[in-house]
Amino acid sequence: MKKKKVWGSILILLSILVGIFCYMQYTEDVQKEEYVLSGIPIGQDYIRKYYNAEFIYQNNDFIGSYVNSTVYLRGYIKGYEGQIISINYDYTKKEVLYVTGPDWFIDSRNPNKIVPPF
Repeated sequence: MKKKKVWGSILILLSILVGIFCYMQYTEDVQKEEYVLSGIPIGQDYIRKYYNAEFIYQNNDFIGSYVNSTVYLRGYIKGYEGQIISINYDYTKKEVLYVTGPDWFIDSRNPNKIVPPF
């Protein structure tokens, strides 16, 4: 009878720990999604302002907050679907750090627009 109580207690404790872990994972995923959703319009405005182009978002790559606060927004320029553009967005500062892509696109940057230093 005593063994059943011990195993029952272990099972309850294990269930609680699994529940806490799942909740934390869900919360982290929701927070990541919020960062991405806040960065998409900022990245699109940046591309529009400095490159006079329309950025179409496709997906993202998230770097863990233990490394830095960067999310890589990947997509393409309207009319150039085969050319991948990546916007490196700092979600704590809410600003674009830099843009990578094909040379023809990077070279098209408006030289009269000064990018604020980060």
